[in-house]
Amino acid sequence: MKATAFRDTDPAGRLRIQRALVRDLPALESFIAAYTGDGTLLPRTHANLRTHRGEFRLVWDGERLVGCGALQRVDATLAEIRSLAVHPEWQGAGLGSMLVRALIRDAARQGIQRVFCLTRRVDFFARLGFIVVPTATFPHKIWNDCRLCPRFDHCDEVAMQRWVPATLPAAPPSKESTWLPDRRGRRTGRSIPRSTS
Repeated sequence: MKATAFRDTDPAGRLRIQRALVRDLPALESFIAAYTGDGTLLPRTHANLRTHRGEFRLVWDGERLVGCGALQRVDATLAEIRSLAVHPEWQGAGLGSMLVRALIRDAARQGIQRVFCLTRRVDFFARLGFIVVPTATFPHKIWNDCRLCPRFDHCDEVAMQRWVPATLPAAPPSKESTWLPDRRGRRTGRSIPRSTS
């Protein structure tokens, strides 16, 4: 099965977002493991990643994995954005926002009404339309995942949520274009037309 590549690619064609494939699991497992030691991400086993593979969006720079994020459905109307990470060389370049927007589009396609996350990056998610809510809003998360976290007794994460648009309107015509940055966040020489998909 061929991965769906989004229009979110850089002008040089190196950078792409796509769904995780079975062959991507070893790279994804290693990538996530690099962010578990400091508590940025919860550990995910190979078996867990295989089960939840279809929930992941991956960002590739050529053949190198540089970002990931997952949309895990909780029930018919709620999903969690989780396992969101961007390689340090690409942080601040817009890849995290691009991943979150792709996951919100996935939620809209699935008819999900709300998405939530637990995060230490409140300002980042607030810029994407999330609001702070009590952690107790998501007791299933606390029981299923948080209780396994080494920081459970002194958690510093904040619960945030946002409503998902029922329909995704087309972008208004614009003379502007969007661009994907190079590793240092600089504009590349060319641009791509603005798109909401």
